[in-house]
Amino acid sequence: MNSVLGATGVAHIALVCDHFDDTIAFYERLGAVRQAGWGEGDRRIQLMELAGGTCVELFAWGDGTTPPSGRWVHVALAVEDVEAAYQAALAAGAKPKNPPRVVEIDSTIGKRVIHCAFVFGPEGEELEFFRFQ
Repeated sequence: MNSVLGATGVAHIALVCDHFDDTIAFYERLGAVRQAGWGEGDRRIQLMELAGGTCVELFAWGDGTTPPSGRWVHVALAVEDVEAAYQAALAAGAKPKNPPRVVEIDSTIGKRVIHCAFVFGPEGEELEFFRFQ
């Protein structure tokens, strides 16, 4: 475990997809399991577990407001305490993006509740602190 953030591993890596359904099928062929999915049309998101709790979060954001397809959006660290990790990152020099919040998702596999926060690192990279509740 990371002693500063309380991180226990990588929760997920987010990926923008031009071929959303094909990408889901690809990851399923690799043995990934759907954990949660939400949104509609070109705003759909599918969270798929690759192994050991590490997931890939697929975004069907075909509206031109996100990075080009094939680019990772952010890296999410699985943490025990989202608020503590967020504060530790800010103290280390991260810039805030989204403060800690609890989000209830009406997922395709049932309701899921997550606790998350986002910061920017020194190169502008996005880090998320993430925990399923």
